[in-house]
Amino acid sequence: MQMLLNLYLKLFHFWMRFPQKLRFLLVGGYNTLFSYVLFAVFVNFSGNETAQISLLAAYVISSVNNYLTQKFYVFNTRGHYWREYIKCCTVWMASYGVNAILLYLFMHFLGLNPYAGQFIAVIGVIVFNYVFLKHFAFNSRGLKHIKQLFTRGR
Repeated sequence: MQMLLNLYLKLFHFWMRFPQKLRFLLVGGYNTLFSYVLFAVFVNFSGNETAQISLLAAYVISSVNNYLTQKFYVFNTRGHYWREYIKCCTVWMASYGVNAILLYLFMHFLGLNPYAGQFIAVIGVIVFNYVFLKHFAFNSRGLKHIKQLFTRGR
């Protein structure tokens, strides 16, 4: 067991040497794949008509996995579990709104099926998620820090 723990710690220290944005993209890629697979499974079992319900279910289920991987493997923060999780859920609710609107537009105006529509919509929320997770959810100053980011240079 000690050997596995030592191996994990070596891999973790190696991982943390990567730039944060790269870690975010890699962990985000994993989380996106995890969420997308859940979405696809739900659509597969319930039908295309329930794409929005499938999207919501995938967001809810994957939120815990996403939070833990972002907390430990991207931003590497300590403590504040519930506060950060609630902030992450706030970001993801906003992200869900953007995602749901994009999915609707892609399906109803571009005629894409839900799989292709969701694949493209995911791309549209990546930058939004990084900015708000980094500067709001995993930052103790939260909204004050976000406001400062958008008011610089004015």
